Amino acid sequence: MKLVSIIVPIYNMETFVSRGLQCLKAQTYPNLEILLIDDGSTDGSGIACDREAQMDRRIRVYHTANRGAGPARNLGIQEAAGTYLHFFDVDDFLYPNAITLLVEAAEKTGVDLVVGGFSVDDHNRNQRWVPKADHQYRTGEQVRRHFYPYMWMFGEWGILQSVCFKLFRTATVRKHAVSFPDLRRNQDEVFLVEFVHIMKDVYFIPDILYRYFANDHARLFRKVPYDYFPIVQQATRRIMELVLSWNPKNRAVRDKLLQDYYYKTFQSIWFLFNPYRKRSHRQRYRRMVEIVESFLAALPDRSFGENAAVYRYMCNRQYLRLYLRMWYFTWKHRND
Repeated sequence: MKLVSIIVPIYNMETFVSRGLQCLKAQTYPNLEILLIDDGSTDGSGIACDREAQMDRRIRVYHTANRGAGPARNLGIQEAAGTYLHFFDVDDFLYPNAITLLVEAAEKTGVDLVVGGFSVDDHNRNQRWVPKADHQYRTGEQVRRHFYPYMWMFGEWGILQSVCFKLFRTATVRKHAVSFPDLRRNQDEVFLVEFVHIMKDVYFIPDILYRYFANDHARLFRKVPYDYFPIVQQATRRIMELVLSWNPKNRAVRDKLLQDYYYKTFQSIWFLFNPYRKRSHRQRYRRMVEIVESFLAALPDRSFGENAAVYRYMCNRQYLRLYLRMWYFTWKHRND
């Protein structure tokens, strides 16, 4: 029975450690190791991790300086002894048979990647179920050549956005030195594109394996107290470089990449209004202008199917209207 390494980055998640690890310890698949990477937590997360390790020999804890989830996961990949890798966020939930189903699919097919279904809970306790394609096999070349349906996390063929609810073959990750970038957000997408770039094949199963709890706005603001746009720029450059090399003539893929770039730029501007990061109106306005100018300069053209008012304000450099619109958006969704 093959060993599976479950890699869990943890930063200031003391209240979630015990609950999150309970679902990992309850997995029906018996041959597990659980690698907890305490990413320089300043609360009691590190102590909570050590306490869990004392109670379960399958758990190993590593304490590091704070560098973000990407470098934390890279350490986990480096230290993993398993044939397969699974990535888990400690504030989510893994159904008891998840690893069993993933390993069964991997062993039956011999693929580099298995993708399962998941559910999403928003902060209003609404739940959405996202099953994946029903036991479908694709070669890496098929995925790369016709990448559009694989870009949508909530589609039945979706691969991108989250490394969770998946199983990776460790040897493939290491052979091609696939790693997470040293970024505080968007690491998953870059890692997944790097992996798709080299993978031999992938297998989809419809089972709901993973329950993801979406952040409300207050929690998201607490998680992103920094300038988000440089991260967006770096991640987008790498993603576009690889994805567009697979089939440069695929206009749908190219438009989806640019739409994602716009949406993340929108988020970057919105994060300027983070109430946990004190900024004057002048400081926000000046940084907003810098972000928009950089965004527009990087666009190969401005026609990719986007017609939202915010995008029009950006293209027309109507900065006062844009600022007021973003301020109103933040106020309107302050309790979301």
